[in-house]
Amino acid sequence: MTGDLAARWARTVVPSWFYRWLMPVVWLGAIVTSVAGDVAPCSVDDPTVCGPDRTFSLAVTACFASLVLLWWRPIVAAIAGLLFMVLDVTYDDVAGARIAWTVYGVLCAALLLWTYTSRRRQQAVTATVPRQAVNVPAAKPIGVTGRQLVVAVLVVVGAAALGLLHWQNQREDVHVRRAVEQTAVANGVNDDGDLVLRLPDGRTHHLSVLDDYDTGAQIPVLVDPADPDWLRLRAEPADYTYWYTVTAGAWALAVLLVLRDVRLRMARPRTSWIAQGLPVRIEPDASSAFAIRSVDNAVLLGFLDTELDDEDSDVRLLDAFTALDEEESDAPAKLKQEWEDTLRRYRGEALLVGDLVEGGWPTLVHGDQVLRPLSPFRAPRRLPWRAESAEGLPTDVERTVKPSLEPARDVPTLPWEVPVEPRPWWLRPALVAVLIAGPVAVGALATWGEWFAAIVGTAIGAQLVHWLGAPVFYRVTASATDLWIRSSLLERRLPWRSVESVEVEEAGVSLEAGEDYHVVGGVTENERAKVAAVFETLRLRARTGLPDQPVVRRPSPLLLINAGFVALCALSLLLARTY
Repeated sequence: MTGDLAARWARTVVPSWFYRWLMPVVWLGAIVTSVAGDVAPCSVDDPTVCGPDRTFSLAVTACFASLVLLWWRPIVAAIAGLLFMVLDVTYDDVAGARIAWTVYGVLCAALLLWTYTSRRRQQAVTATVPRQAVNVPAAKPIGVTGRQLVVAVLVVVGAAALGLLHWQNQREDVHVRRAVEQTAVANGVNDDGDLVLRLPDGRTHHLSVLDDYDTGAQIPVLVDPADPDWLRLRAEPADYTYWYTVTAGAWALAVLLVLRDVRLRMARPRTSWIAQGLPVRIEPDASSAFAIRSVDNAVLLGFLDTELDDEDSDVRLLDAFTALDEEESDAPAKLKQEWEDTLRRYRGEALLVGDLVEGGWPTLVHGDQVLRPLSPFRAPRRLPWRAESAEGLPTDVERTVKPSLEPARDVPTLPWEVPVEPRPWWLRPALVAVLIAGPVAVGALATWGEWFAAIVGTAIGAQLVHWLGAPVFYRVTASATDLWIRSSLLERRLPWRSVESVEVEEAGVSLEAGEDYHVVGGVTENERAKVAAVFETLRLRARTGLPDQPVVRRPSPLLLINAGFVALCALSLLLARTY
């Protein structure tokens, strides 16, 4: 696919700002209009104004789906928006709300029509491109996926919500059958915003209400003689229909996940076939997907999340995407070089099997590797002022060959504690102060009834213990046989006979042992070369032909101290709760 045709294809894409930014703003305006215009008071004659309304509870699901799904499934969101527009125009008495939701429904219809015509034009553009025959092998069975487990949980959640709704309605019906009607007097609103009602027998009752009631107003209520704590306003009966919203939302999401799983399986035929592949250029992207470009690398067409048929190669490729993450800049140079070499093997010309349309599920064939889709193909997201670009490896990278590390002639007396950067003098006293004051403060807050503050204080105290104790307990000790590295979470024993190489990195001294890399950080820049030379000497001395030993890991003392701190805080909460 040449650059000219790719540019024509890109011009057919529906700009994402339309459904990811403009439509949510219109939706929010419609919500504000609906809430501001709904000023009808609660009525005893029509309890559905402030009471249970099953139709409204189900319609709310479509309303919020038309917003939330705009970022995930814009077509489904547009259909939900049209459905809610029809329901609102049919049942809503607020004229402004009907107009607002009609505008939003028109945008949803425009999105559906625009998307349909866009995909037809994309198919027309790619139909003129010469293709190449390629043999696509049969895909392996998928089996049970995490998406199916989520669907099972959602089905159970929806059923549980219906069961809870039925139980609450039964309990409410028992009270209503025993209730007698009385007239209560409004005594104002308390500090919590609840309406204070005075009953004919002199008792007062606090109740959360929807409508506004003037002080001194006489309000019809229902009182259960067998349960003095139960009271309902005649105009505001109990409403548990929100469980219909929960059920409809959970089951609708389950249906969408099932459809996504079915589409995934359809994109992976279990039989091999001869297909016509569209020539494109692929490149690993920082989003862990593959950026698909025109053959001349001039136009970015979109992104496709894939996985390899070969599981071992797929794991290595997934790990290699870490090279594109800026947060992994402190990784050992040799490991970053391995990641980059892996990514470069999957960069270049490939054949795209299937329709190159936004929302399609094409397969990529790159040499002898087949990359199966994990999600639909998507075009770059665009805003009026910026278009999304691919972030991959630089095209030309000069490889610097590091000089070989010379072993140290003189080795310090063993065991040798590796010199690290000096720690501030106040860290240790501050750590002791937190360990002592933390449980006391948590217990005091719990005693005063501030349970939320006590739980938050426990979490903050644990973080402080970790932050203060990490540099205090950090130790690196070298012996003739092992290197001990104590961090904030683990203490690792690294046998020298298992170390394959030692290198000086920007973040410290890196040691390679099998497939793992261990970085000794905190060493001053002036001392790194000396420390690395001593490590190299100890590594060479341990090469006696004996088999390698595994790295031993055990909890760090700081981790045990932090666990003890949390246990003391929990004990303080328990004692305050008990006494």
